[in-house]
Amino acid sequence: MTENAEKKPFEVTDEASAEWCLEKLEENEKTRALIDEQYKQMTARYEKWRADALAEIDGSDAHLKGLLEPWVAEKIADGKKKSVKLPSGRVGFRAGGEIWKMGDEKVEATTPALLAFVKQDDDSFVKVQESVRWGDYKKTLNVMKDGRVATSDGQIIEGMTVTQGAPSFYVEVAK
Repeated sequence: MTENAEKKPFEVTDEASAEWCLEKLEENEKTRALIDEQYKQMTARYEKWRADALAEIDGSDAHLKGLLEPWVAEKIADGKKKSVKLPSGRVGFRAGGEIWKMGDEKVEATTPALLAFVKQDDDSFVKVQESVRWGDYKKTLNVMKDGRVATSDGQIIEGMTVTQGAPSFYVEVAK
């Protein structure tokens, strides 16, 4: 035989060669876990560096804004203006947002007390969202051999079909 003779590609031919494949897959799994662990350590280090750097900048921003706020308050105290325009930007005060409460609870669309009141006062503002409990309903349906779907009383649902997906190959490496 010569050196240039073609080597036959590896094939699984018996339990021993299949076992070899599983051992290689197990090695790959361990290597993958090691890579993931190293990745987590590196990203944690960079996340900490980023958080520390941004915290330092946030502290500087807070300090500078703290210096500007009393100066701006004094500048606009006697006038109608709510801001001061400067070459590098504008500083001022904006009106605070409204906080709606019902009792001690912040008002949201799902607040029970609000919902009860609006149902009595003007239920045209109550949103009703219909949907099928698909998981429950699907259990009552029957799939026919040709893929069509029928209800439990035999009525065929027009346009609905069921097709079986292809089986998926899996490998489980023993640990």
